Amino acid sequence: MTASVVASVTANGEAGCADPVPQDGAMKGVEATPEEQERLATGNNNGSLDCKLPTPQEPEPRSVFHSTRVFMLVFLSGWVLQGMFLTYFVSVTTTIEKLFKVESKTTGTLLAATEIGQICTALFLTYLAGRGHRPRWIACMMLVLAVGVIGCVVPHALYGTQLMDVHLDSHTAGAAPVCSLVGNSTLIACDAAHAKSRATRSSITAVVIPWLFICLLVVGVGQTGIATLGIPYVDDNVGSRQSPLYMAITIGTRVIGPALGFLLGALCTRVYVDPLVDPGYEFSDPRWVGAWWLGMVFIAAFIVLLSALMFFFPRQIKQSPMPPPPKKTKEKNEPFFKDFFATIKRQLTNDILMWRTASSVLHLMPISGVYSFLPKYLEKEFRLPTHDANLVSGLGGILVMGIGIITSGVVILKLVPTARQVAAWTATTAAIYSAGMVALMLVRCPEESFRALTAADVANLSCSSSCHCYGAPYSPVCGQDSYTYQSPCQAGCQNSTQLDNSTWLYYNCSCVDGSLQGEKVVKTLERYSQSVPADAARVAVSGECGGACGQIYTFVALFAALMFVHATGEVGAVLLIIRCTDKHDKAMAMGVIQFAIGVFGNVPCPIVFGAAVDAACRLRDAACGLVGACASYDADHLRHFYLGLSAGLMFLAFIMDILVWSRAGRIDMNPADRAPDRDPLPSDTPL
Repeated sequence: MTASVVASVTANGEAGCADPVPQDGAMKGVEATPEEQERLATGNNNGSLDCKLPTPQEPEPRSVFHSTRVFMLVFLSGWVLQGMFLTYFVSVTTTIEKLFKVESKTTGTLLAATEIGQICTALFLTYLAGRGHRPRWIACMMLVLAVGVIGCVVPHALYGTQLMDVHLDSHTAGAAPVCSLVGNSTLIACDAAHAKSRATRSSITAVVIPWLFICLLVVGVGQTGIATLGIPYVDDNVGSRQSPLYMAITIGTRVIGPALGFLLGALCTRVYVDPLVDPGYEFSDPRWVGAWWLGMVFIAAFIVLLSALMFFFPRQIKQSPMPPPPKKTKEKNEPFFKDFFATIKRQLTNDILMWRTASSVLHLMPISGVYSFLPKYLEKEFRLPTHDANLVSGLGGILVMGIGIITSGVVILKLVPTARQVAAWTATTAAIYSAGMVALMLVRCPEESFRALTAADVANLSCSSSCHCYGAPYSPVCGQDSYTYQSPCQAGCQNSTQLDNSTWLYYNCSCVDGSLQGEKVVKTLERYSQSVPADAARVAVSGECGGACGQIYTFVALFAALMFVHATGEVGAVLLIIRCTDKHDKAMAMGVIQFAIGVFGNVPCPIVFGAAVDAACRLRDAACGLVGACASYDADHLRHFYLGLSAGLMFLAFIMDILVWSRAGRIDMNPADRAPDRDPLPSDTPL
């Protein structure tokens, strides 16, 4: 019947509008519905077929970039590289400080530049890009990030050779100053040659440090796009029920970046600053300077590659069932930033978002502050070597956090909790973390036994009062009496013998009790098959006496458990943010969070925790009359200030989480499951 109807239509001269006649038998047994027959006979109610109406066609082939999984692969790779650069720069700060002779507060200011860049661009970028082509905005921001990273390598290209010449000329490896009965031998290092080297280095540093600040400012601007636009784009292109799993993968994978950054920094600092030159000594030598710039080249190259791929993704991967409504003509005449301020007002009047923002800042500060100084804490509190401290910091915390984040995403996907349940668990993780930090204060090692630390104790140390030790740098030695002395000069040592590049044996030390046989001295002499000269007595070896402490295993186990529990609340916290706002304001909400975290969290966090750590200092290093970094910390004060501050801030976060929980009943965690006949929430209706 269908074939005959088509034939009758074509006979009336409308053959060009009809579909091709099917082959014989192709439509056998297929009958047209009465509606189809009437439409064909009447020609769309006007007596003929309307050729202007499009006929159904096969969907256009979708490229590989029309895939959420491919986008996740490219997007997460960029986020990992961003996290790698930040921790990589942290891992090479000691090399930068040694090469440019800058203080830690200077490198801390450089790190704050990235946060300043985010603060200055987060709100405007998320407003402009949140309504535009997000993948292209992300790609452009990745290029900006690459420019900033490459800019950090420029100082090495311009001044690397000159700085190394100054470094080698001014650096002499040798024994620490010993007792001098004639004059103050500790001031030998402060001659004219060293003064000239300091002047040359200072002129270079005066140019390089501002340049690095500007480059890191650009890095902060570039990383804003990845941090604030990627998550809303993913959430828009997956279902509400699948969103928790994607959020968990996103946040959990990002944790890998900082861990890889520390690993890359460890590898690059094992390479000489000029990879084509063999310096003739190993990385354990004091003259060694690692290739601090090398990792930045690799990171920038991969960021550029990922940026090129990001340009190919469409504006939206998930096809909308209905075409977008046409734009109103009157919108073109409205001021450009009129809706910007209206959008900001919607965020500021959203009580749930504001409490969640305060909670995010207070959740971040304890975690960020703890990790900023965790390697130093492990070195000072549990006497771990620097390599082991960094390893524990990465594996014992960062990777465990990644596992916790992914686990929480799977649990939310399977259980589909309500917003109040998610908020309640976030508050619970804060309470557990706060209580756990208080418990960690009880995990401690025996205090190091110093012979004299305070100025009064040193003045009363008559055995070395005639050695002219004033101004000697902090070079601790362990005597055979198991006491730690600030320097061989303070121990009254008069002679020295080199055992390896970093280990020295001092003897004829007037302050050391020669009748005792300390464990460290005995083991050191056995390791190097060294015997004490017949005319020597009262020996000491370089380094502090304290050995490994078994409490480190208890600390790592409890600390890892706390990091895991706290990380399980991260996915729910992000979901609460993007669900408590209008769909079109998701990126803007992320921008508000990013802005608040930068201003109130990341910028003051190193300052606050740095002040807490410095408050526990009991002895500062001094060289050539200049006071340097802290040389010795009071273990009890360090533990209480450092961990106590983290516990207190997280308790404040717990209070904010309770306020979010009390209002979370208004949040719909699965808006896609809303019944079709239910009216959507208007964009200007507060949740």
